[in-house]
Amino acid sequence: MSAPYPGRQSPDPERQSGAQLNDTPGTGKTSLGSHPSSDETKKASDEFQSHGLTSNPVHPLEKIEADNYARTSRHPW
Repeated sequence: MSAPYPGRQSPDPERQSGAQLNDTPGTGKTSLGSHPSSDETKKASDEFQSHGLTSNPVHPLEKIEADNYARTSRHPW
């Protein structure tokens, strides 16, 4: 594909569509309506924290390894 002017492959400004000229890409607003109230978000946050994932879950083998390396009162000798 050869263009009359190298590097210029857009249509002439007279023939460009609005999106190529200066139309804004969107309104910047969502279609969800209003934001939830702070009480609703606080309640949802509290529910998630109490029923959600723990911040540092225990590995399934952690207790077994701790038992293997735990010191006991008995001496092996």
